[in-house]
This record gives sequence, C-alpha cells and structure tokens, in this order.
Amino acid sequence: MSYYPILNAPGCIGWTTICNFSPNNWEVRHITEKYLNVTWCQEGTWRSKNIGTLSPDKTHTVGIADIASLVPAESLPLLSLTNSILPARSDILPHTDTERTNYPAWRAALGLSTAHASTSYQGEIDPFPAPGSLLTFSPFIQFGEGVENYLIFLNVEASAVTRSARLEIYDSARPELLKRTVDVCNNSAAVISLDDLGFSPTDLPVIISKEMSAIPLYLSRTRDGEYLSLEHTHPPASYVVHGKRWEAQKLLKTLWFSRVTR
Repeated sequence: MSYYPILNAPGCIGWTTICNFSPNNWEVRHITEKYLNVTWCQEGTWRSKNIGTLSPDKTHTVGIADIASLVPAESLPLLSLTNSILPARSDILPHTDTERTNYPAWRAALGLSTAHASTSYQGEIDPFPAPGSLLTFSPFIQFGEGVENYLIFLNVEASAVTRSARLEIYDSARPELLKRTVDVCNNSAAVISLDDLGFSPTDLPVIISKEMSAIPLYLSRTRDGEYLSLEHTHPPASYVVHGKRWEAQKLLKTLWFSRVTR
C-alpha cells in the first residue's frame, strides 16, 4: 500500500481521508483492521508514529491540526495503513506491509479547504527514484481578478537524506525563454506561485526538472477563499496506449529537455 500526504498551501488547510477498503472487488477480497500511521522526514531520518487503527470498510479523515503536535510544520506528513507498527526511526522510508491494488490504485482523498470552500483529488504517492526528472504541461492556470495560481511540487524518495534540484518554467511556444527557476527539495510539497510570469489564457506553460521527479499539482484559489480548484497532470507515459510506454516517455522528455537546453 502507498503513502498518502497531507497537503498544505497558502490560505488553505490540508486534510486527507484514508480508506480501509479495496477500490475493486477482485484483487483484494478480505480486509482486516489496520494501524493508522503518520510518517515524516526530520533531521535526515524518517520518523513514524501510530495514531490509531482503522476498521474494515471504514474511512477516517486526518487534518493537519490533528498531527501538529507530532510533525514539525516544515515537514510533509505521510499517512499509511499497515498490518504492523512501523519503526519509530528509519534511514529508508518504511515498507507498508499491506495489500495493494493496481487497477485502480488504492487511494485516499487528498484535500485543501478554506472557511468557504473545499477541493480534493483521489491520490497516493510511492517513493520516486533518485535522481529522476519531471516534464509537465500546465493548462490549469486560471485568470481573473483576485485569482492566485500555484504549483505544488510533491516529491517523496526512499532516502531521508535531503537533496535539492532545479525546477524551470517555460512557455511551450517559446521554450528558449526561461520564465523562472526555483530550487525544490525532496520529501516535501514545495508551493510555487505561477502568477506574475506573463502567461496569457492561450499560453501553455511547460515545467521541467532534470534532477527530481514529482507529482505536479495545480491549485487555483480566490484570495477571499470562496473558490478552490485542485488538478494534476499525468506522466507522459499515461498518454501512450500501446507499445513501450516508458520508451515513449523517455523520447518526449528528451525532446523537450533538448528544446530548453541553455
């Protein structure tokens, strides 16, 4: 089973609803009570704490306030369900010893809320290889008075050793022009503003990291918190139906990385 982060973003409160039931009825037929854990990276070590149990066919929502006394504010909290207690400390992200599914993946609702609105998506995260890379296009930037747009760069790696990478933002129509560079860290959910970059409603931003993989999440919110939108893009291999999907992804990344080489 995967891990399920609790997100954070400006003006929003993060929460995750975790489920102890299979998303299909053929891969896992028997569900048992499981330990509910929170894991985070601190001072070069993975820390884990059991925060309860979850009965079969039940759900439970954990908000950022529920684990604030355990997890430092600068750390990314990761929830999990396991059959046994996770080690209190580990150099490598602990393996979750429970069932998992492939179609669809065993997921949780990952959400952000304000006093007036709430948004979420069904997701999970497994550790990325290090080093890795990211290629994502963002058609989700929204325009209008009082609208703010953010990229949430969500990365988890097996190692607890901190490392950084460079994130680059371009206009896909003019990839020779670098719009912004940002330093991002592993085992975190970096929040990056996409405003004030000169994009128009007809532009398609392309965001690249040649050194680190991540799940790219796109948050749009009004400053008064009345409206929220949370979207994500899929890796390039997801759009290949037949053949060698990962070879196709490699070709797409090579193509775009060569276009923005400076």
